[in-house]
Amino acid sequence: MGGCCLVAMLLVIGPRLFLVGVWLLTNWYIAFDSRLVAFLGWLFLPYTSLTWMYIFFHNGGRTEGGYLILLILAVLFDIGVFSGGRKSMKYRADAS
Repeated sequence: MGGCCLVAMLLVIGPRLFLVGVWLLTNWYIAFDSRLVAFLGWLFLPYTSLTWMYIFFHNGGRTEGGYLILLILAVLFDIGVFSGGRKSMKYRADAS
C-alpha cells in the first residue's frame, strides 16, 4: 500500500473517527437539529459537520464573515474527497 493510498484513507476515515470520539466524550450532537442530521453529516459530510460544530460552539451557529467562508470551504473539501476517489478509480480502470 503506497503512501498516497494511506493519505487518502486518512482523509476519508479520519474525520469520522474524530466525530465518533467527540460523540463518545461530549454532547456534540446538540449542534444539530436532530441525531439523524448528525448521523447523516457523519456519513456524507464529515468535514462540514466538524466545521458546523466549530461554528456552533464558537459563534453561536451564526454563519457570517469568515465563518461562512470556512463552512463553504468544508463543503467543497467534502465534495473533493468524494469526487477525487471516483476520479482515481476511473483512472485506474482506464489504465488497465
